[in-house]
Amino acid sequence: MTQQIKDKLIYNKKEYYLNVELIEGYFRDFPEKLPKFDVDCTALWRGYIAIFEIKNNELYIKKLDCLADIDFNMKSLRDEIFPNNKFEWYSGLIRIDDFRGEFDLEPKDGIFEYLEIVKGNFKQKRIFNYVELQEFKKAQFEYFLISEEIEHIYDFWRRNNENGIIKKDVVNKIILENIMEYTREVYV
Repeated sequence: MTQQIKDKLIYNKKEYYLNVELIEGYFRDFPEKLPKFDVDCTALWRGYIAIFEIKNNELYIKKLDCLADIDFNMKSLRDEIFPNNKFEWYSGLIRIDDFRGEFDLEPKDGIFEYLEIVKGNFKQKRIFNYVELQEFKKAQFEYFLISEEIEHIYDFWRRNNENGIIKKDVVNKIILENIMEYTREVYV
């Protein structure tokens, strides 16, 4: 499988490559805004590259470029799709620590850094050691299970599990393992 070109985040004048696509959820909610691509690239299956920046405690889309042709020329879509540039739609945790690697590994000797964003506003930077992170994830998962957010996830799994092969306890295990990506609200 070809390594994908990653989106970036600029925070405190430092660039971080992201292991998640922050805009993907926006395009799922607003599919009519997803640009149409005439060109495919194995290194850029989503068809666009985004650069975000936290500036004045707000999350901005600094750049949103889509693949324009097979020569890898890009076309800017930021002003067309996000005219005010603030990414007010996004809430959640963005991981920025040096232990992420390609797959967001969590080594036991790691220090894990997350930026908490609420409706495009930077709230705080959270720093955890391995044990603290596991405790946070478990508590976050327990609150997530009683939140309104959980029904969106269960509904997705129901729609994509017509034969009932995947049971709710398996879905819950997947959610727990990926709680930092599923969560849009920080409960803890």
